[in-house]
Amino acid sequence: MIKKALVGILILQSVSFSYAALETAVWIPYWRKSEGATSTLLHLGKVTQISPFAYELQADGSIKDALKATEEPWTTLIKEAKKKKIKIYPSILSYPQVASEQNNVYILLAQKKKRQAHVKEIVALVKKNKFDGIDIDYENKIAESRPYFSIFLTELGVALRKDGKKLICTVEARTPPESKYATTSKEILSRVEYANDYKIIGKVCDQVRIMAYDQGLDDANLVNQHKNRGALYRPVADVEWVKKIMTLAMEDIPARKLLIGVATYGYKYEIVPATATSSIRTPRIGSMNFNYTDELVKMLNITPTRNGAGELHFTYATSTGVNGEQLGEMKQFLVWYSDAQSIADKIRIAKLYNLAGISIFKVDGGQDPLMWSILK
Repeated sequence: MIKKALVGILILQSVSFSYAALETAVWIPYWRKSEGATSTLLHLGKVTQISPFAYELQADGSIKDALKATEEPWTTLIKEAKKKKIKIYPSILSYPQVASEQNNVYILLAQKKKRQAHVKEIVALVKKNKFDGIDIDYENKIAESRPYFSIFLTELGVALRKDGKKLICTVEARTPPESKYATTSKEILSRVEYANDYKIIGKVCDQVRIMAYDQGLDDANLVNQHKNRGALYRPVADVEWVKKIMTLAMEDIPARKLLIGVATYGYKYEIVPATATSSIRTPRIGSMNFNYTDELVKMLNITPTRNGAGELHFTYATSTGVNGEQLGEMKQFLVWYSDAQSIADKIRIAKLYNLAGISIFKVDGGQDPLMWSILK
């Protein structure tokens, strides 16, 4: 399978595909639920799975209903989706920010009684709301959590399937070590530890969504290639990087279970010029969705460029701040973002690699409106 995929990369740009067989999942964030639900309702025929995002795992192991899943607009959206036999897999998010929070997750997973109580709570939540399953999105775990996270997913998968429900697992993208650490020895690379056991996840999860976005500077090889060409490089998800991470994932997870997580957004960076003692820097100063960037492009009367990563970017200079205040000096900015064409490129990869499909993060009303036209 991997060999065929690598050969197929060479003809990726010249082949026309039909995407009808692909799963198309969408994450809809609770903080823009009205806009996301409205947009999804208008295009229900384009999706096969909906994941309201997110229930939130708390420090004590309980689940917070930040979604308000039994209220509008979710009730109407879910009702209409069920009519079209679209699956509903709400997401439970855990993203510990500091060591103490990471330790809380570790304790929850490592202690048998707490872990089993957590499994029961999730199963009860799914049954009560008549969901088709659940999407587990537990990120930023410590490596020591790996065996216990595997046990948790195994137990949860068994419990859900007793009721005919499915376990969807959302995990971080894994850059191949030889690309991530370009100057590190093979001996050190062999000792790299991960919090997610891809082999176990591939066995016990019904589907696995790889978060193929927020790449940034994660691939040192690609960073160096662009640096050598003198190009600014701050990708959301470079097509070449997506090929790498999905090929690596396929070594342990069946292709038929894999979905490529694709982004609908981007980021704004300040361009800090090089000095005698430092190289050029590009600190990130905020996120940008397609609508924001489109408005900015029109205001500035400039044309974004399709870059080597397959995404859009542009630079501009201004002495005016976000709220209209004077900055006192002219500053340069870089905006880099995903659009419908960027997503279409990932769809072609999913089809070429015989993957299950794609999962879009996020549908919140701010995505490229042309996105819907490339979904089939």
